[in-house]
Amino acid sequence: MKKLLAALLALCLCLPALAEEIDLEKGVFVLMNIPYSMFYEEETTRGAYDSVSSATKQKSRSMDFSGGSFHMTPDGAYITGIVFPVYVEDEMYLAMYGGDEITDESSVSITTTIDGVTSTTVYTGADALFEAFPFSYYRLSDVPNVYKVLDGPNCHFGPFVGPVIYIEGDVEVIDDPYAKLALEVRGAEEYLENEHIRGLVLEEKDGERVGLEHLKNIWLKTTLGLNPDEDIFPVIAGKTLTAVEFYTLEAKYVVCCEVELP
Repeated sequence: MKKLLAALLALCLCLPALAEEIDLEKGVFVLMNIPYSMFYEEETTRGAYDSVSSATKQKSRSMDFSGGSFHMTPDGAYITGIVFPVYVEDEMYLAMYGGDEITDESSVSITTTIDGVTSTTVYTGADALFEAFPFSYYRLSDVPNVYKVLDGPNCHFGPFVGPVIYIEGDVEVIDDPYAKLALEVRGAEEYLENEHIRGLVLEEKDGERVGLEHLKNIWLKTTLGLNPDEDIFPVIAGKTLTAVEFYTLEAKYVVCCEVELP
């Protein structure tokens, strides 16, 4: 009941923004492959957000490890960005940026070998965006819970629109051999259980905000890692972390905290 009330309250708070942003008689909603830099432009204050290279080219091609992202070549060498709902005021912009239209008839077959186990998964319909070019899109028949608005002439994606749900939780600094700064976020597990993480933002006490990328920073949803060779590392390291924001297709879930980072 507590979770339901929080969701309803957050939705009510966001309804005015939704009504001001869209015209259902004129525009269309799609799921779209958005490059990291464009997705995070309105959500962060710092960061370059290049594509994420994958050494094994296996986990980048598995939704168990990188669901919510997309890669544009079959070898999975680079994770390029985020699959997210977008409101497009004029359909002409859907074809302008070179993406493909994904339909219910679209499919992509991906074979991976992870931990010695080889498996093949066929992704169909909207899931086929997982392996598609930037700006590829799938038309939505209903208004999504969350979205960004595309400024077509400028190829700019506006800030997140949708429910914002605050969660009681905490963040712990943990030891990990693969990250100089590793974090475990607690309290959000039940909200994220059936969700792919689309984006994730860390905010520090002075208001600086950085976005994290799949595999490189976002591990198993609530385990996060950063290293000194990333331009976002000095923005967060040694600071006081005050919020972790999870972007999903249902809502933006915010875990507030006050954690001194090493």
